[in-house]
Amino acid sequence: MEKVEWGWVIFGKPRQFGQWQKVWHKLGSGVQIINNKKGDYFGISGSNQNFEFSGYIELLDAMSTAGPYIIANDTWFKTHNSVLWNRLLRVFLRKKQHHNCIYGDIRTEESCFSEKPSPYLSSWIFYIPNRDCVIRFRRCLEMAIKDAKLANFSSEYVAYVEDWLRPKNRMYGWHINSHEKEVMERKRLSIYIEHALNVRLINEGFELVSLGYNQKRLYRTLRLMDRLQTRLYAWGLYPFT
Repeated sequence: MEKVEWGWVIFGKPRQFGQWQKVWHKLGSGVQIINNKKGDYFGISGSNQNFEFSGYIELLDAMSTAGPYIIANDTWFKTHNSVLWNRLLRVFLRKKQHHNCIYGDIRTEESCFSEKPSPYLSSWIFYIPNRDCVIRFRRCLEMAIKDAKLANFSSEYVAYVEDWLRPKNRMYGWHINSHEKEVMERKRLSIYIEHALNVRLINEGFELVSLGYNQKRLYRTLRLMDRLQTRLYAWGLYPFT
């Protein structure tokens, strides 16, 4: 199995982190942790300037091996099924991966705007094959943050994002129904950065590939479990952190 250097962006130490370490202790070549929670001394203190995205940049700068790398945020412990993701990733790492691809949790949706390609990779986890790809990925991420802050978007795309943030159907959209302006603005910017990053990666010449490309049945099951867990978390019935 290919050994991978892990990078985590967290906001305070997740309760399940110790269990994750037990699974990956012998399977990884190192672990880097950026902790965006001020005053929490687990891991390296992050700037939290651009949420997990600035954390990813700080992670990539801290990586000490030649790769490959997995970077992820702590939604792994909240809205994703860690047992199935562990299983999928262990099989994934047994296969030789292409060097001009970025792998992740892929999304294919009918609504497609120039600001939001389809398919695209969700920004909670990425597999980056080598150091050269890390340098290019980092550059794309920096540009995506700038793109998102300019917010020079079509009215149709803006309306799509607003509908997702405040869905009328409880089975759709963001899993947190917040009336706090700061919370909504943060999530809105995060969506813009996620989509802009995918646009930049495609323009950079990367192919975006599912981590489950060779485990399609397991990946379909995993996606169903993740969606169910996200809804339960939204309704306060799955409060794991």
